[in-house]
Amino acid sequence: MRLLFALSLFLALPCWAQSDAKLFTAGKVLEMVGPSLAQATIAVELCGGGDAQAWKRVVEAINRRHAHCIAQDASWKELTGKSDVLAGTWAFDSFLRTRGAEARAQGAADYCGRVPWKMVIDPAAATAPAKEAFLRDHPKISGVALDEFIAWMGWVRGLADDGRWIEAPCTDFWPEPPK
Repeated sequence: MRLLFALSLFLALPCWAQSDAKLFTAGKVLEMVGPSLAQATIAVELCGGGDAQAWKRVVEAINRRHAHCIAQDASWKELTGKSDVLAGTWAFDSFLRTRGAEARAQGAADYCGRVPWKMVIDPAAATAPAKEAFLRDHPKISGVALDEFIAWMGWVRGLADDGRWIEAPCTDFWPEPPK
């Protein structure tokens, strides 16, 4: 029975999880980037401000990177498990449906108030007073966690701004994320 359970888990894994280490690592980051892109785009719609196109440019940058890596090594097609869908589009579309439905079900006030979306969709809004106000309203969130979240989302958004990683050798799919 345990063998059948283990086998079923293995077969349920995405293609990248069944492949080599580079695909596994790229896939794990893609699982974090996809929701980030989708949620930021949803935040632009529900919370106002910002530019959804900035996040959609990231999708296109990831697609260009994925196509570049596939041209170097066809095994990169396995990153999405669908040979005709590039990674940016796959991740964005996959998470936009689920996260969008969740956000709309929560309602704009809850969705926009629970997470510092204004500081993410408009980086100029991430001022010290804005962070202090957010932390005052959300005492369970630490300043470190807030800064890490803003840095992560800035890294994701920045993927569209620095094209060097798109054409870099595909030993690693992603540029170095923030620590």
